[in-house]
Amino acid sequence: MTPGSGPDEPGFDLRLETESSGLVANVTGRIDTLDALIAMFLRIAAELRRTGLRSILVIDHTHGVVPPEDQLRKLVGAMEGQGFATVRMAYVDARGTAISRMEVGEIIGREHGYECRVFDNEARARIWLHYGE
Repeated sequence: MTPGSGPDEPGFDLRLETESSGLVANVTGRIDTLDALIAMFLRIAAELRRTGLRSILVIDHTHGVVPPEDQLRKLVGAMEGQGFATVRMAYVDARGTAISRMEVGEIIGREHGYECRVFDNEARARIWLHYGE
């Protein structure tokens, strides 16, 4: 995806970092299509496979629209076989504007056996990721 330079520009920027506890993905820009969302998750999956890490913290600072349920189901379908089944994922809505709509994605992910949660707070997400270690 072409990195976006602002909330109204198309595209997103994905910065992946390895921490002792797992992979951290910081996403900025604009994501308002299903294809862009799938592209973001496929890039994260490739890095998870490359590193072998078992936890991922996604910190979403993007602008855009949370897809409706049918498109979220397509997203989860695209994630199958990409390595997410073996990781714990915390997804943070850093702007705190769409958490209730993102929870639909959490429910769909859990229906498919993914260990995932959506948060509006990075500190709580990090605590959950480490719970049980």
